[in-house]
Amino acid sequence: MLKKIVIDTNVYISAIFWGGKPRSVVDMGRNKKIMIFASSEIGEEISEKLKKKFKLSEDEVSQILFDFSSFISPVKVTKKYQVIPDDPDDDKFIECAMECCADYIISGDKHLLNLKEYSGIKIINASEFLSIFNHFQDVENK
Repeated sequence: MLKKIVIDTNVYISAIFWGGKPRSVVDMGRNKKIMIFASSEIGEEISEKLKKKFKLSEDEVSQILFDFSSFISPVKVTKKYQVIPDDPDDDKFIECAMECCADYIISGDKHLLNLKEYSGIKIINASEFLSIFNHFQDVENK
């Protein structure tokens, strides 16, 4: 069974500009090794960061979001959560993960990572996720 994943904005941004382990996680979704879910709120945050922080044009942002939409499953959030008082903006990742019954939230954000887990959803960084996934792949291939 494919693992269900929600990816934090910082991991998407890292995948786009710097590659590495964040890109490997995103590529796993692209290659249908995992299922990646995102809400419209997550998409809006990615768009906003790409425009404001990285000065990408509307066309460039649209192309990136179009690419993501080819392998990301959309989630309509129906319930709001207040889990991260130090950064309530991060609650959108919890909401999305709860809605799709995710196995993991992949993040580089300390507010999320400090939780470690929420309602059975593990919150880990890209490197940890790749180690876990590769371990399971090794076990399955034996």
